[in-house]
Amino acid sequence: MKGGYFLAATALSSLVVTPAHARDLSEHIRLAGRATVSYGLVQDRPAAPGAADISSQGIAANSTTVTGSNSMLLLLGLGAVGLAAAAGAGGGGSSGSSGASDTQPPSPGIAPRLGTGGSVSSFETKEYYASGGLAQTEAAYRYAEGAYGLGTLVSVYDTGADVTHPDLADNIDGALSYSYFDNSSDVTDRDGHGTHVAGVIAGVQNGQGIEGIAWGSKLMILKGVGGSVPAGSYADAITRSVKAGAASMNNSWSYVDSTDKTLTIDQFSSADQIRLQLGSATIDALDAAAKAGMVSVFAAGNDGGANPSVMAGLPEYFPEMDGSILGVVAVDNNHQIASFSNRCGEAMNYCLAAPGVSILSTYPSDLGGDYAYMSGTSMATPYVTGAVAVLKSEFPELTGQQIVQILETSATDLGAVGIDPVYGWGELNLRQAQAPAGTLKVETTSSLDGPSVPAARSAISASRGVAGALRATLSNQRMIVTDAYDRGYHVPTSSFVADYADASAARAATEAFAMGRTDAINLSAGTGTLSLSRGDGSAIAGTGWVDSAAMAAPYLKSFDATSALHYEIGLGDGLSASISQAGGGAGDITSHYIAGSLSARFGVGKLSMTVGSLHEDGGFLGTSVGGAFGGGLSSDTRFVQLGMNVALGDGTSLAFTAANGSSNFSGDGLLRSGSGLHSNAYAVGLSKTGFLSGDDRVSIGISTPISLASGKMTMSVPTAVGAAVGNTRSDKVVMTTSSVNIESAAPQPDLQFGYSRTAGIGRLGAGLVYEPGKRSAVGVSLGWTARF
Repeated sequence: MKGGYFLAATALSSLVVTPAHARDLSEHIRLAGRATVSYGLVQDRPAAPGAADISSQGIAANSTTVTGSNSMLLLLGLGAVGLAAAAGAGGGGSSGSSGASDTQPPSPGIAPRLGTGGSVSSFETKEYYASGGLAQTEAAYRYAEGAYGLGTLVSVYDTGADVTHPDLADNIDGALSYSYFDNSSDVTDRDGHGTHVAGVIAGVQNGQGIEGIAWGSKLMILKGVGGSVPAGSYADAITRSVKAGAASMNNSWSYVDSTDKTLTIDQFSSADQIRLQLGSATIDALDAAAKAGMVSVFAAGNDGGANPSVMAGLPEYFPEMDGSILGVVAVDNNHQIASFSNRCGEAMNYCLAAPGVSILSTYPSDLGGDYAYMSGTSMATPYVTGAVAVLKSEFPELTGQQIVQILETSATDLGAVGIDPVYGWGELNLRQAQAPAGTLKVETTSSLDGPSVPAARSAISASRGVAGALRATLSNQRMIVTDAYDRGYHVPTSSFVADYADASAARAATEAFAMGRTDAINLSAGTGTLSLSRGDGSAIAGTGWVDSAAMAAPYLKSFDATSALHYEIGLGDGLSASISQAGGGAGDITSHYIAGSLSARFGVGKLSMTVGSLHEDGGFLGTSVGGAFGGGLSSDTRFVQLGMNVALGDGTSLAFTAANGSSNFSGDGLLRSGSGLHSNAYAVGLSKTGFLSGDDRVSIGISTPISLASGKMTMSVPTAVGAAVGNTRSDKVVMTTSSVNIESAAPQPDLQFGYSRTAGIGRLGAGLVYEPGKRSAVGVSLGWTARF
């Protein structure tokens, strides 16, 4: 509720707005954490969830817990301290410890790094579970993808940090850090709050203590909370952060009034009132940060109120900051709002929830120990701040506004369905934040604004023999697909190769065999015979086998013939010559086949040699190339095959075919060219006439589909997208052209079985074709044909 809120008016009356008072408002900053503090030396790695008691985590049971007014003594010099009630977490210093650390300096390379793979479980270590918040945000799913903040910078405006802490030292950039108390680089934390916050964001993953949510990121520590600093310090801190290139800025504090209550967004009724209250320098700096793409994350406050701090709700009155400011409320490990936490309230459209109860993180050793448990929206806020860095490290192409939108829309919905005034968008969920949004696309040009094709419509669909080789060849090649935010997701190029087992063709073949169909029309004149067929290639391959093309003309099997012509002429002395031609296609492929043969009979056998060519528009060797991979593809194949039929006696005969071809293709899609693509196919079969009766025939055949053996392909695929500059999206797509050598992959052979016999006035036939593979196909048919 804005305006007319009498309690708010009363609260504000103690802050008479004058330019001088607005400049001095930085003295009225309150830390948003400190509901409960338990500090001490962690002597061993904390245990994963389910530890029997706190001592089993390596923290002494006789710990010191500082709550209530005692924390005021601990935080001398602060303007105010949040003391919302929360259950004591336990834990603390060892009874014999002087506070010195017995842990070792961080060592690199302990966890799987970017590009090394790694399973989710490999990141779910004791160190991961120690803080209490990482598992709740499902951060390990991002780490397994190689995203942990590497290459990003996070700004922390707080009480400073212990720059020598073994879980922080490697991740703090001293050159960028600054203290507004004495205008120096000495950001030593005399309070502990800033050190704790820093650890939640970027505690080093080193196998000890805790790790931060963005453990690969760097921190710039800006010490400006906990005492009197020069006017304009916070505005300057924002500007420094933007100039340094920070992806996000953490603000675990809130402005308070003279009664030590958080100034909440509902206490203001206009942008002018807020500007006058906070000062134009702060508003202008935040506006510049929004334009630059830096995300500013603010704690909601610890008064248990219905609305968050004024800073968390700024987009209510400054819509240009929507997408650059997030407010954060705290939830416990049961995903329930913490009793001390302010709610999202009027700022629910810019608000997330995150773990903030009993969070273990780094602590200055000279204040009693190396680690401490703390509760507050101060602890919840850095989880969101670090999440921004994690996403930025994984997707540098995202702008700050896009990252905010992704974190909001991927949050786990809590409370009332949808955005609500308690939890806002819901609880931070890094696993869901990485999931692609919208329809995945394949970019086809060097610009994101150029044409793209849905990934679901982009495929290379081939027979088992070709698909197996293509998958093996492309398994080590990677490309990207993009989502609605133009995020690039790397996928193996081989994932676009589809293996089809031609069940329809298998059924058609068995049906033709079983029904005794002989579509070919034979015309004889002298020593020559002309055979014509419509609807299949039986004029060329014959019908003696269930899958005749596989046994007699493997390259004819690359497509569905719609018409075929075969002319054979005798040359005398057992010699004959023939010429064959067929046309047809499958899907978007049109094919033309032509071949010539020379045959010779010898004793009980026949030997033939065939040479021919296959021209295809839209594919190669029956391979259909669609979506982003297609476009003007045309191929030519030259082949040679040897065939032999031998009568073994007693109605038994043996058939054998071996074929070898070489293909070249070119195209305008991602698949650019192929050269010297050598392929082969083999078939062997045994048939017997008079198996059970005088005129029946049984046949068994084994054949391999055409498979690639060697050659080279050239592809031009998208491999990266340009990184955003500030809040400006890049339209660049990196298209990488590369040539790959074909790796052969021998397919499993097809099996066929056929049986036919006279039955009454007709003929009974049964056939089966089995094509094993990824999606096995079986064609079975039983038929009876009557002739009149």
